[in-house]
Amino acid sequence: MNDRATTHVGPLGSAIHVLRADAQTIEQLAAIDWSRHFRRVCLDPVRGLITLMSPSRLHEDLSGIFDDIVDEAADRLGRASKRLRSTRLRGRGEPPGTGMEPDCTFYVGERADGYQAALMEGEAAADAFLERTAPDLVVEVELTSADAGKVERYGQMGVRELWRLHGSKGSRELRADFLALQPEGAPQLLAASQVLEGLTPADVCEAVEDVRSSRTRTERTEAVARIVRRRETFGARTR
Repeated sequence: MNDRATTHVGPLGSAIHVLRADAQTIEQLAAIDWSRHFRRVCLDPVRGLITLMSPSRLHEDLSGIFDDIVDEAADRLGRASKRLRSTRLRGRGEPPGTGMEPDCTFYVGERADGYQAALMEGEAAADAFLERTAPDLVVEVELTSADAGKVERYGQMGVRELWRLHGSKGSRELRADFLALQPEGAPQLLAASQVLEGLTPADVCEAVEDVRSSRTRTERTEAVARIVRRRETFGARTR
């Protein structure tokens, strides 16, 4: 293994360890159960990187909130959704056990319906669907300079859209960017989501704050539904 290794502390307090190795070494290391020691693991033979993250409590709280936001927003918009939060993503032909592990991952709409149909056929069919079908939406809560190359890798895998949440430890202020991804070429900054039509970064940040302040499951659901209803009404007025 290459001896180059760095450790970073993200803006939300997560520890991120980055090791560099050749593709063959990374393929061999994929046999190790890294999840026993790290909550987020990226074994990327394409870039020659092993990225190990120990997320902070705030990072994990925000990741869980995004599960609620996307599921509720998709339901309000009449779209099927399926979360794949702990699923490791890898490009076609890349070794088993390697790949990217986003904070949150979703199929939305037709791909969610397709995955659900595959699940009905059995685990083998579901695994095959995952192998050939990239997610519609990936969320990264805390993306640092140490792993910024993830954005291009997601695009190469066929992910349609990436939401990036920015924050700082000790502060409640949040910012978000929505990016349309391409298999080739630079990502494009979006004013509103294409996967969940009409939702803006400001909407999502507001939803995060409202959900964080909610005490019950009902309050969390209503916090997202209220913002989606407002966006639907605004959209209807401007059409």
